[in-house]
Amino acid sequence: FAFTLPSTNQAEPSKRFEWAVLPQGMKNSPTLCQLYFMTNVAWALRPVRAMFHSALIYHYMDDILIARQTPITDAALQTIHTVLGKSGLVIAPENIQRSAPWKYLGWRITDGQVRPQKIELHTDIKTLKDAQRLLRELQWIRSIVGITNDDLAPLLSWLTGIDAGAPRTCSAEQRTALQQITRKL
Repeated sequence: FAFTLPSTNQAEPSKRFEWAVLPQGMKNSPTLCQLYFMTNVAWALRPVRAMFHSALIYHYMDDILIARQTPITDAALQTIHTVLGKSGLVIAPENIQRSAPWKYLGWRITDGQVRPQKIELHTDIKTLKDAQRLLRELQWIRSIVGITNDDLAPLLSWLTGIDAGAPRTCSAEQRTALQQITRKL
């Protein structure tokens, strides 16, 4: 069972809620980790949004993108660093990108365009983990390249079960679906 709650004006990622039993149980699960980051990073960014109201600020988990017409000054960057630090978010200096091309969540952003970084799909599905990896990659790019729910439907049967090493086979229908998806890339 899963559902998604969109954010206002797509200023932050939609909140996706899922009930899933993971091999390690719910403790330290990716779902809980994502929920923690979505809630706490959004809360920590509120003062930054108030200070830089003309900037577009997007975040997903612990990845933050701040975009505005004029470059962010060193003083403003220090202010952002201090404000986020008070909320327990530490920004590593090597993760700050000050010039194009910027890389954010699989996107390559230049002064003139936004495009996906190199897309490399691993379509040799042997286990549940392989299937999860493939469908996660497709989820990131599906709205850009036009992959529909109908395109993905034959692949979803791979996601049943809880053993990450459980074997998976590729049916003729799934092979056809993968070929159609690959053509859209």
